Amino acid sequence: MLEILAGVPTVVYGFFAALSVAPFFRETGGMFGLDVASESALAAGFVMGIMIIPFVSSLSDDVISAVPQSLRDAAFGLGSTKSEAIKKVVLPAALPGIVASIILAVSRAVGETMIVVMAAGLAANLSLNPLDAVTTVTAQIVTIWVGDQEFESAKTLSAFALALTLIVITLVLNFFALQIVKKYREQYD
Repeated sequence: MLEILAGVPTVVYGFFAALSVAPFFRETGGMFGLDVASESALAAGFVMGIMIIPFVSSLSDDVISAVPQSLRDAAFGLGSTKSEAIKKVVLPAALPGIVASIILAVSRAVGETMIVVMAAGLAANLSLNPLDAVTTVTAQIVTIWVGDQEFESAKTLSAFALALTLIVITLVLNFFALQIVKKYREQYD
């Protein structure tokens, strides 16, 4: 089931967010007296979490399954219980892969466009309030480049700056993941 959820296209998640989740949050917020935008960051973030959790779970399951059976057998041979073997042997051996799957999922979420365009709108709004309408960097780049633009116009240069920012964020996340994997990587025969 998790493998199927991890393979669902982001357009489907965005459609689900726009038709089901966003109206639910708006109505629920209205019952509590909160002014929730019909296209809120909360709805987009919630659906983004639904999209990312199966992705991380599926990759982490594959990483845990890849831990050699000989390590588990050695832990049991030394008298460890099943929970001790998992905590002391399997999870430390799989930790680099689990961390890498989390950072890969965060990198995927940073560049996500469809869910946010469909669920949170295109409002270029800088706010910490998750109930407001927002947009992503990638959606803003597309919005800026719609139509005829001169290469040296302020809009085009701001789109390049946004793209550079997105590349730097992704690069930093990937560098962080590589450092964690290098630090905790162990070689097994």
